[in-house]
Amino acid sequence: MNFAELHSYYKSLNIGSHLTELHAKGCQSQHPQNHTLALDPGCIYFITEGSLSISVKGNDLIIGNAIEYMPIGLMERYCPLVNFEYTSMTPITVMKVSYEEFDAIFIHASPERITELVTIVIYMTIFSLDLHFERKQLTSYQTIKPMLFRYLYRSQTHKNEREGLAAFIMRRTNLSRTHVFRVLADLKEGGYITVEKGRLVSINKTLPEEY
Repeated sequence: MNFAELHSYYKSLNIGSHLTELHAKGCQSQHPQNHTLALDPGCIYFITEGSLSISVKGNDLIIGNAIEYMPIGLMERYCPLVNFEYTSMTPITVMKVSYEEFDAIFIHASPERITELVTIVIYMTIFSLDLHFERKQLTSYQTIKPMLFRYLYRSQTHKNEREGLAAFIMRRTNLSRTHVFRVLADLKEGGYITVEKGRLVSINKTLPEEY
């Protein structure tokens, strides 16, 4: 399964029963694009609108994006050794709850809520593994190829994202600017993709297996 199929299936799951209670107990805030979300000690965050990227603090390489229902700060709660940085790719709306409120919503509420939380954490792992597989291909082209589909899908599901295609690839891989632009230019010249103002508009036909 590719990222779009995984994500669409994830969004079809009935795992949002906690949202009403989250909005009732949480503290809401809004932040602009390119805002670094600072985590208060003892708190868990949920992105209710917008897109949030994840990177290791001090490293510009994006290692993933927050998915729906993802509890930001949960990894830090149970493993304080991790040091992630969260940056808004679009304007975001954030809901913040304390550890105690989080436990009341998920852990102490009902077995069904625990199942919801476990499902969310499992999919966090699945998406991480998918990203790892995508970016550890044998050739740079095999890395770029699935990222074209991921970019197109994200642009369709996150309308406010304005990141260009080349920047999207380079911020998530260690590929050089020269090589990324050359591959994209060749694909565009071959009629495989349509790019306008730096953004991928469409994939027009089956991409070649090799570059």
